[in-house]
Amino acid sequence: MLLKEKSKRREPFVWSFAGAGGKTTGIFCIAEYLQRKGLRVLVTTTTHMAKPDSNCFVPGNSADDIREKLDEEGFCVAGIPLTERKIKGISTETIDEVLNYADAVLIEADGSARLPFKVPASHEPVIYPKTDRILVVEGLSALGRPINDICHRKELFCDLTGLEGENWLDENGMAEGIVKGYLCPMSERFPNMNLTVILNQADDEKKEAVGEKVAGKVTSLWNRQKKSKRIPVYPVSWRRMREEKEELAWLFI
Repeated sequence: MLLKEKSKRREPFVWSFAGAGGKTTGIFCIAEYLQRKGLRVLVTTTTHMAKPDSNCFVPGNSADDIREKLDEEGFCVAGIPLTERKIKGISTETIDEVLNYADAVLIEADGSARLPFKVPASHEPVIYPKTDRILVVEGLSALGRPINDICHRKELFCDLTGLEGENWLDENGMAEGIVKGYLCPMSERFPNMNLTVILNQADDEKKEAVGEKVAGKVTSLWNRQKKSKRIPVYPVSWRRMREEKEELAWLFI
């Protein structure tokens, strides 16, 4: 298992999260799971994220302060406060230093304006160079709703797909946005990083079945690009997995 192998070799996981519809919830779900396994976990961002209320927040850009909090708690969120509710990321150099003593670094690398679906602009996502895995998250709650209401960068999405903002997003449109918006450009920009697609908000059997349909369409469309890299696609409910403290070993295979 990847989790055991990396722990033995003292190699930290460095995962960056892109997309919309549950990045932050997924980051904390995974962070809490890794904590239960005895790993020391840093959460930060390369863009902006909500400032946490917990005492595990480390304000500023000090690697020493982060190390102290990891020694005390085994977990911390680090960032530079912008407002009472928002932080920006620590520097690349600070993350580099933290890699010497953290077991995992989980990075929010994309913004979505609190919408459940997104395709990125050319400067997005903002990926830390030593990332070894990028998780593209999209929210299944976007399906069956007008693109104008649920999509961040909706003009870009419509350009990619030929759809109109008044059209409702269906499984084909979501799959096309994921493959053309994220997977194709990111496989070119970051050829040495593993890619994973997370279809979040599969909160009941009906939504899970819809998620499986989207997953099949993503895989089929990706395969038609004739790329050699296999990309796993998982329908999940981060909320449920976090609440029930589910086993996540499957994510580390």
